[in-house]
Amino acid sequence: MSRLFLLNVLLLAGIAMATLKLLELRDETARREEMVRESAPKLPQAKGTTAVAPPERTVAANYLDIASRLLFSKDRNPTVIIAPPPVKQVPAFPLAYGVLMMADPPIIMMAAKKGDGQKGYRAGDQIGDYKIVGFDSRVITFEWDGQKFTKNVAELADRDAQTAALMNRQNVQNTPEPAAAAPVASTQVLSSSGSTAAKGPGVDTGGGIRACAAGDTAAPGTVTDGYRKIVSETPFGKVCRWEQVK
Repeated sequence: MSRLFLLNVLLLAGIAMATLKLLELRDETARREEMVRESAPKLPQAKGTTAVAPPERTVAANYLDIASRLLFSKDRNPTVIIAPPPVKQVPAFPLAYGVLMMADPPIIMMAAKKGDGQKGYRAGDQIGDYKIVGFDSRVITFEWDGQKFTKNVAELADRDAQTAALMNRQNVQNTPEPAAAAPVASTQVLSSSGSTAAKGPGVDTGGGIRACAAGDTAAPGTVTDGYRKIVSETPFGKVCRWEQVK
């Protein structure tokens, strides 16, 4: 029992000595820190210092110039190029073959283009891309795409048809005129089987008009199959037609 007590006393003495040693080390350390602190040079105090300004906020608009200069990104180019609308080309004008001012209303014989059959047109009719606004024996006015064009009938003449017109005029000049003393007799009504007219109405050109056949020697005013032969002056000379009797 005495040995155990002695051992405990020795342990307590060791602990006490270790604690004292630690306290001495702490005090020595604090003393050395104080000596270092006192021996350190004094730094001069800065004067007139200001606070550092915070960085500016990032704004996307400040980088538009950079985005517009990207060579490989067309969708970021702010300049939009709008292509002008294509300019419409004025289409070719129809061909004219004669004006029938004696008709009611007047009729102009035209073809939409070279090679098309000629037909009779009145003011307001559509021929090809053009609308016929009005015409007289010399000029004709067209409308296309909101624009109006005035042309001379002679300017629109089909030059290849002039030879045929001259031949037709020669046939008409050789046709005997009706007797002046008997105006009523100048209109002779015949059936298709009659023999007074060598030729009756020719090809239907539209609008109740038929062309004169080659070699037609019927007198102007002759009525055949419901059509009356009429001869009128045109820019190409005398031209005949058969007009439906109304």
